[in-house]
Amino acid sequence: MSKRIETFADLIAPFDEETFFRDYHKKNYLHIPAPDSEKLSDVMSWDKLSDILNMSGVWSSNTLKLFLDTEAIPTQRYCRPIEDRDKRMSQQPISELVKDWLRQGASLVCNGVDSLQPGIRSAANALERRLGGRMQSNLYCSWAQRKAFPPHFDTHEVFALHVEGEKVWRIFEGRVENPTAGPRFQQMPQEEKDALRGEQVDEVTMRPGDVLYIPRGLFHDALASSDGCVHLSFGITHVLGGDILTVLFEQALADAAFRTDRPLPDEGEAAFEAWLEDLMDRVTTLGRTRGFKDAVAAMKPADTIHRGGYDLPGEIIGTSAGEKYGLAAPNVSVTARDGQPVLRFGNKGVPVPPGMAEPLRWIVKRQVFYTSDFDAAFPDMPEAARGQLVTDLLSMQVLAKAA
Repeated sequence: MSKRIETFADLIAPFDEETFFRDYHKKNYLHIPAPDSEKLSDVMSWDKLSDILNMSGVWSSNTLKLFLDTEAIPTQRYCRPIEDRDKRMSQQPISELVKDWLRQGASLVCNGVDSLQPGIRSAANALERRLGGRMQSNLYCSWAQRKAFPPHFDTHEVFALHVEGEKVWRIFEGRVENPTAGPRFQQMPQEEKDALRGEQVDEVTMRPGDVLYIPRGLFHDALASSDGCVHLSFGITHVLGGDILTVLFEQALADAAFRTDRPLPDEGEAAFEAWLEDLMDRVTTLGRTRGFKDAVAAMKPADTIHRGGYDLPGEIIGTSAGEKYGLAAPNVSVTARDGQPVLRFGNKGVPVPPGMAEPLRWIVKRQVFYTSDFDAAFPDMPEAARGQLVTDLLSMQVLAKAA
């Protein structure tokens, strides 16, 4: 019997979270066979796929792509120029042309589907809440013995959710260390990838309800072993070490020393080195300030997606939404101190009780929320605990009732 994926624990069941984060997360791949074939049927099915494909206005040549034997099918062979909802001309996929290619064995790739269907939204939100990054989901529909992509690695962690048919995934020993979404890795020639991938170490057959976790940089490929095969790939990206340079740059310019000119050549090498060493000393000092640490702790991956948020008409004319609250204190964030989460607001810092860090991060991210949304986001959290958290935040004047 299908069940909505509301939490990360739901997604990896019957595997347990403690073992996953201790032994596999960012370390090694993991295949989680489904306890039953209906585990992910709320996320996607043939009927649900047809429903979202019939939302013709949301698709373009950028969001719906076709591949045949590892080669992309040119846009003009399955799209036509049509005025979109913004009254701009765009290349829109034509259903009859797309289906013709599918009959020839082409693989269908639908990008950014995580807001198009309730089950996908719920799974994406569950992954974001637990892993603290930005989640995007792409859908892949393929056919027996026709490969869409050669062996490759991804620049993000991948959770593959298999929903229809069977597909064989090959895992290789090669792994690129911490690849990023830039030209160096995204434009790497296939010959270089082939040289780096190493020997095959495993072959995993994915069936409906199965989940496969692949850490960033690990080489893999997949080939459908049955006619009509569908899986969703949930890719999660995090704030990277290099991203803190943005914060460092912005805060450094507040110091007049970082706005000085480089010494002129005739002032000598000693003047240049003294200028540079002074700036490096200031960078080190800045990096140890509380303001810099808090700014980095508050960073989020770019372009975080807001998925849904409507439940009409009850939220407008009824009482189903519950009470409405909003952040009332300035500079609210959840940071870490000595490895422990701390709720910061104004110039205060309060230790976060066990199990409350994720609910607090959700509240900080939403800024304004209804209790019904809070309840739905954390169904496994006891009702009394949710209520007590809101009460405590009200007493600390972190929250206030919102109009």
